[in-house]
Amino acid sequence: MKIIAPSTPEERKMYYDLRYEILRKPWNQPYDSTKDEFEENSLHVLMLDDNNNPIAAGRLQFNSDEEGQVRSMAVAQEMQGKGLGTKILLHLESEARKKKFKHIILDAREGAVDFYKKNGYKPEGDSYTLFGIILHVRMKKVL
Repeated sequence: MKIIAPSTPEERKMYYDLRYEILRKPWNQPYDSTKDEFEENSLHVLMLDDNNNPIAAGRLQFNSDEEGQVRSMAVAQEMQGKGLGTKILLHLESEARKKKFKHIILDAREGAVDFYKKNGYKPEGDSYTLFGIILHVRMKKVL
């Protein structure tokens, strides 16, 4: 396994396809909902298996000189529960430290709150409800 910053058209397609399959398609959202206005102001990472298949992805958005935001965390369905999300998260945190961010925030889907707690994030309250059904909790970790 390796973690890369997707740079070729093929790598970017794998990255966005994985995000779509895990984070949008199950709720019948359009493919273009996978991207937002902050894509260019973010570090994108893609984990590939030994056969160069996409298995996990994540993004560190640069909110300010002090704050990063983890977004678009996705692990392929068949690979969930194997620690890949933690590896992506640790990689993003390492990049945040290199940028000298003081803290990271994120909006965790309700089902992912325990995952982020295990990784040192603390809930700060409700954030928003996505697609009218997926509650998100704002969480923060001081670096």
